[in-house]
Amino acid sequence: MSNSRNGDFYFGISNSKIYICFFEYGKNNFKNSIDFEIPDTINNDLNFKIILDLLKDNIRKLEKSLGFFLTTGNVSIDSETYQSFLFSIKNVFDEKRLDETVITNLVQGGIQYFNNYNKKLSIIHIIINKYIVDGKEYNLLPYDIKFKKIILEIEFICLDKNLINKVKNLFRECKININKIVSFEYSKKFLNDEEDPNMCLSAKKVINGVNKSELQIQENPQAKMSIFDRIFNFFD
Repeated sequence: MSNSRNGDFYFGISNSKIYICFFEYGKNNFKNSIDFEIPDTINNDLNFKIILDLLKDNIRKLEKSLGFFLTTGNVSIDSETYQSFLFSIKNVFDEKRLDETVITNLVQGGIQYFNNYNKKLSIIHIIINKYIVDGKEYNLLPYDIKFKKIILEIEFICLDKNLINKVKNLFRECKININKIVSFEYSKKFLNDEEDPNMCLSAKKVINGVNKSELQIQENPQAKMSIFDRIFNFFD
């Protein structure tokens, strides 16, 4: 088999099942899928080896069906540890031009502050709900304007850090690089009455940028990039 990259793999992880879907490039419906039940939950340390063996076996089945190896993927997680936090970040400058660098520094400050006080949670999604620039509100980043005062209304969507680390370890053992982790509780809001029995369609929508206010951050950038590139690659 070859390592052909004809599309994207998505994994859905719930308390009782793991789903694997393959989407061909340019298509919204998955071409192949497979699912299997898992004992208890992935958070149970005693089940890790059992779940790992089941995942490896089912990955091999899908690879054999497709004719090429699975090396990267995205993961959608349905977990009761889902939490959403809303807060504002503000700063005052001497008059300067607004650009992504200003926003990046503010967001990074918010991430650092959050991580200092929330050791048990991992930030999965970052959404800027509103930009308030010199008293004027914007839903999206306004370009090429000069300003002095800016306020960002930010939402962090989080999952349990221990759970995220276990998911990463699970796929690391399978020699699979995870590009992005998605919260299913968040992503299912964008289904528009569509069915998503495998938890993968909604994750694909989120990763493809359905929410223009979300900052896209990759779990494992293939090349070394600055934090500016990693957070704001969706502006390209």
